[in-house]
Amino acid sequence: MPQHDFILLDRSGSMETLWVEALSSVNSYVKKLADDKIDTGVTLAMFDADIGQFDFRIIRDRIIPSTWKPVTSAEASPRGMTPLNDATGRLVSLAESGGYDKVAIIIMTDGQENASKELTVAQAKALLDRCRARNWQVIFLGANFDNAAQAASYGNVAASSVRSSRRNLGRSMMTTAQKRALYSATGEAMTYSDAEKDALKKD
Repeated sequence: MPQHDFILLDRSGSMETLWVEALSSVNSYVKKLADDKIDTGVTLAMFDADIGQFDFRIIRDRIIPSTWKPVTSAEASPRGMTPLNDATGRLVSLAESGGYDKVAIIIMTDGQENASKELTVAQAKALLDRCRARNWQVIFLGANFDNAAQAASYGNVAASSVRSSRRNLGRSMMTTAQKRALYSATGEAMTYSDAEKDALKKD
């Protein structure tokens, strides 16, 4: 049964101080999938709104983990605003067009929605609700950002969102990849314990 991983990465200007760690954490996540021989593809999309123009850019498209070429800052750099609703809509459209059985959607941001023109938070939540109804996994990862309220506004239960300090971004994504392997094998939901969440948010 086909599987896929979709990573949605905020590239707004405020991500600049976290950018190296964010990209490294994405690469670590995919390497862990490859090491665990998870039969999936990976799509990485980045988004922002620069000078009022929404940009949703697919950086890696349906890549087998073992053939992943590490993403570097030469391919994209932070800029602009955070049109999270609109980017979520684009990502869900990609996911739903693929005919997948199991899907993991990982949304990494360092701040709140502030620039969408196409979708409201409620509309983006409805799209993610549709994904969750299929037992697709939706993870909100706050990059040095307390994202609990953000994740809840998009319909995520607390156990499916995590705040990561800058230094723990790599560890956070590795932890997420371990949970992804279990989801692949058993269908178990990708969730974080309170102890894991406490450890990952520490500076």
